[in-house]
Amino acid sequence: MKVKLLTALIVLNSQFAFADDSETNAVARQIKSQIIKVLSKQNIDTKGFCDVFIEMKHNNDKQTQIVKVSTLGDGQLCMRIKKVIKTGTKYKYQIPERFIRIHINADDL
Repeated sequence: MKVKLLTALIVLNSQFAFADDSETNAVARQIKSQIIKVLSKQNIDTKGFCDVFIEMKHNNDKQTQIVKVSTLGDGQLCMRIKKVIKTGTKYKYQIPERFIRIHINADDL
């Protein structure tokens, strides 16, 4: 009985894992909407996904700059996403984060 109760408490108290940072971070939400907006205008014939990892550098004046973009997933989709995200682009932020993870599914386009 104690094992079942302990297991239930662990499951209920565990933190939820989000698919990407766009659900909690405004900068990630802005970048994801920009990617989806550009890619929805293109004809992409793929059924995969792409995980985008963005490294940021923060300035003192509440601005962040994209330093590095790496991807994992469908090659064609990831290549087009990397063309949309330009290194050196600056965004204003509320909460500083060095790394942002964005999940783009081909069904979202």
